[in-house]
Amino acid sequence: MNIRHLAAAAALAAAVVGAIPATAAADDPEFPRNGVIPPGTYHIGRGPSNVLPSPLENCDLQVFVDGTTTMLVCGTSARSGHQTPVGPDETYVTFDFVPIGLDLHDIDPRQGLWSGTLNVAGTPIIAPYPLAAVWLTRR
Repeated sequence: MNIRHLAAAAALAAAVVGAIPATAAADDPEFPRNGVIPPGTYHIGRGPSNVLPSPLENCDLQVFVDGTTTMLVCGTSARSGHQTPVGPDETYVTFDFVPIGLDLHDIDPRQGLWSGTLNVAGTPIIAPYPLAAVWLTRR
């Protein structure tokens, strides 16, 4: 009888421990944290810690409805690309035939605010924030 109670208690404890992270990671409908930049056009500006101008400063990042396809528009030129979510509040944006991309973290996706830095395309290898920080704001 004691073995049954002990087994039941262990199963209940395992279920509680397993449910806590799932509950904590659940998306809040008021503040989604899925690592995907919502569709729209975002202006790329220099991050506040950036002491040098970024090569992508004053460009626009367009994110399409499929949530994956992107377009970098700088002046009259454009470069297609895509985003890959890598965490609940992080995404990598890579551009076709370009060795650098963006490592972005959401600040407030509802307001269209993201921050980050340049990275080696599709990897966690990032440029230092004082040299390459960027901000995205929805237009």
